[in-house]
Amino acid sequence: MSLPFEPVSDLESRLVSDPDFLAGADFGKPRPGHPEGAVKWHIAEVLANVDRWYSESPLYSDLRLIALVHDTFKYRVDPDRQPSGDNHHGAYARRFAEKYLDDPQLLLIIELHDEAYNSWQKGFFGGNWHAAEERAQRLIDRLGDATELYLAFFRCDNATGDKKPDSLNWFSDLVSRQR
Repeated sequence: MSLPFEPVSDLESRLVSDPDFLAGADFGKPRPGHPEGAVKWHIAEVLANVDRWYSESPLYSDLRLIALVHDTFKYRVDPDRQPSGDNHHGAYARRFAEKYLDDPQLLLIIELHDEAYNSWQKGFFGGNWHAAEERAQRLIDRLGDATELYLAFFRCDNATGDKKPDSLNWFSDLVSRQR
């Protein structure tokens, strides 16, 4: 299978050559939020955003690694179980990434990359903004020093497909209020 992006380091080359990665990159059909279909096309969009906004940043390499892995393991989620906990694609992605990475912050962001969006959903769809903010605060507390990297990745991931910026803006505002 060919990928619509090129690895830029030896680590990335090893990662994208892994059969588990390749199976996940080819997975997916067009759907809301991801009209591009297969995960590899989404990864290409996220990587383009990383290049556009962070090519000169010290976050660049970390953002690329997160982008490569974050959604690649959606194919592992058991559709007969709730997609949360150890059956969430972020948990599968983290377990895969542990074969290649030992940075606890990167692994945490890979695992929790959807948590800010999920927090926002509690408010937007559930009408419970207090619970949404509490959930987001737990994420911020857990991220600690990695909050800036998380927010940079969320920005790159959110500006893809047909996603709207509402959840990103909400979470960014919440983070800003704490600085």
